[in-house]
Amino acid sequence: MLFIEVFAPQGALGAEGRELLATRLVELDDGVDRGEYHPESVEENSRAYTQVVVHEPLTWFAGEHKVGADWPQRYAVRVRLPSPWVKEAAGEFVERYNRIVANTVRDVRGPGAEPQVWVEVHGVREGTLGLDGQAMGSEAITRLFTGSWRESVEGRGPVPGPEPGTVHCPVCSMVVKLDGSAITLDHEGDVYGYCSKHCRKAHAEELGVPVPA
Repeated sequence: MLFIEVFAPQGALGAEGRELLATRLVELDDGVDRGEYHPESVEENSRAYTQVVVHEPLTWFAGEHKVGADWPQRYAVRVRLPSPWVKEAAGEFVERYNRIVANTVRDVRGPGAEPQVWVEVHGVREGTLGLDGQAMGSEAITRLFTGSWRESVEGRGPVPGPEPGTVHCPVCSMVVKLDGSAITLDHEGDVYGYCSKHCRKAHAEELGVPVPA
């Protein structure tokens, strides 16, 4: 579950521009192909549990500038996600959200716009996120996103990725290249690949094997 807040100058984007920006943030659409792939069920669940709110503050100063119709350059993005995800995701999110906001501003206001985008990524302490009154940790949230896919591949061993030498992470479905830098786990003659040590830990616990150091 992600909660994204965007602060935009009053009147800079208009209603259609705000909706376009929110849609792109939900889709995580920055126009860059990173060769990533998730099953559609995972993509759908991820979008379904992403919240985006676009604010237009009445009073906003950035240094000596009053942010508004006369100076619409400044945009701020605040992202909240489970703390265990921050180390792996923060750098990518800063880059992606900066690009999404900047590109959308230029699409709305014209190619001459010069948006300055400030992005903050905040980790939310385990157990302080919840859905329908139930507190959920990062592993429970991951299961919420990936449950349908994980059920479909249960007991199959490593699931091959779209390219030779790749596999799907058995926890989150991300495609992992099995090279020298890959995070892996050998189990009963199979080699699993993971997008992060957090996913490897969760899978090792499911298999009932020691968690690699």
